[in-house]
Amino acid sequence: MNANYNLKLKRIIKPFIFGVMLTFFGCTNDFLDISNPNELDANTFIRSVDELDLVLTGAYSSLKSFELYGSEFLPKALYGLAKTADQDFIGQNPWNQIYQNQMTADNGLVRDFWRGWYRMVSRTNDFLENARNFKDQNQLTDADAARLDRMIGEAHFLRGLAYFHIIRLWGEDTPANNQHALGVPLITTVANSRDVMHVKRAGVGEVYEQIVSDFKDAEIILPEAWPTSDIARPTKYTAKGYLGKVYLYLNDLQNSKEYFEAVINSEKFSLVPFERYDDLFHGTNEFSEESLFEINFSEDLQEDTWAGGLGSNIALIIAPKGTGWSNLYPHDESIKRFGNDPRLRINALEPLVDSVVDGSGIKKPLQKFVADPGALGWSFRKYVPLNNSVYSTNRNYGANILMMRLADVYLMYAEALNGVGEDGKASEYMNKVRRRAYGFEPDAPQAQVDYVGLNGVQLRDSIREERFRELFAEGHRWYDLQRWRIAAEDLAMYQRVRSGNILFEPPKSYYLPIPQLELEANQLMEPSTGY
Repeated sequence: MNANYNLKLKRIIKPFIFGVMLTFFGCTNDFLDISNPNELDANTFIRSVDELDLVLTGAYSSLKSFELYGSEFLPKALYGLAKTADQDFIGQNPWNQIYQNQMTADNGLVRDFWRGWYRMVSRTNDFLENARNFKDQNQLTDADAARLDRMIGEAHFLRGLAYFHIIRLWGEDTPANNQHALGVPLITTVANSRDVMHVKRAGVGEVYEQIVSDFKDAEIILPEAWPTSDIARPTKYTAKGYLGKVYLYLNDLQNSKEYFEAVINSEKFSLVPFERYDDLFHGTNEFSEESLFEINFSEDLQEDTWAGGLGSNIALIIAPKGTGWSNLYPHDESIKRFGNDPRLRINALEPLVDSVVDGSGIKKPLQKFVADPGALGWSFRKYVPLNNSVYSTNRNYGANILMMRLADVYLMYAEALNGVGEDGKASEYMNKVRRRAYGFEPDAPQAQVDYVGLNGVQLRDSIREERFRELFAEGHRWYDLQRWRIAAEDLAMYQRVRSGNILFEPPKSYYLPIPQLELEANQLMEPSTGY
């Protein structure tokens, strides 16, 4: 899915998606039962596997939308809930609520995240229904049949991914704690009337069953690898990696361990050497040997995600001071937390020590992000351009966003091993990640950096802190805190953000409120407990 393919998609898919929206949101049920000459009908529009591929790419594009990884979700939701970032800009109450862990049902950002993820569900459902109908109604060549099957596998993966995010955001407990806790509406078919769209909240366990089912379908169908032209698509090992992660949430450590071993033992992946480590986050080492799945972005002349640009606007929001909107910066407590770990320099830029290129193209020492007394004022380094400003070129940035990489898998594998009492092996996989971070070969013991003699809870806590250092600013931290149910203790170290005090109130602060507009539109929707 290169830039040319995406440009072609933008010209073709928008009319089809508009037709789908008309089908979903017609004014009356009667409207849905008559032929509308201005509406595109999937039965006549979809005439080939190529056209189905465009519909599938519409599902991929929803992941890159303005509400999700094109701009808002990573910095405003995941950084905010976990205190990865602090705020320079404090002028929007919905944003302040998230950073203070005090969301309300009428929070516009929470509504946008809901809309973005359910748009992805809707598009995958639409693709799957049309793909199966097309397969039933047409005589396909062996090549087209095989290609369509692979596409169906991709759609199952994307739907599983969407629901995995949705349930972790709005589900009221983990399935390991309470299978029957309030989850989210589980929709796996295309709605043909308003009544069908009124769906009550399924239990957390039921939603996780669907996620496992989708990822297993993807695991069976998807290829082990794609040609270079399709390298952004998920593989069989992407699905295996996510199944391993899902089983951690289910506390099924044996299954989790086996899926991670399938990825590791495939020998298809390895940690990139330290010399190329930083490049993972700046668009110069994309789809590397460490990557299991990443979102493919590219720069174009359309500056903004909300206007159809192919890049991400995340860099604008987290840009070093003076090089973009620069709304967010690493929380001071996070900077202190790294100590002398070399990954601090991968993740952040130090004021008056590091240099940046400003909006006029001039390289100059980085200024302190905020002038508050005692503030450290570092800037983000991951996912921002280092040799230009997002003001001086386009406002979008073309670096891919990593969703799962081998270092993440190693640390989750270490966690599963620790959970089943294999502490020696767990320590080794944690130490592989540490060795690379310090510039050593991952597989060779290094006394100066290895953690040795750890076991039980002490090892568990070391693995957890290693995940903080290794995966900082990649969007994993909030989900980890939620899964471990330690957010209250962890956020106590941060105490406040610049917009106000952090007020974490378990259990309700572990999940987002169902948006008010959804409560008003769906008579079967139950409000989130405590909101």
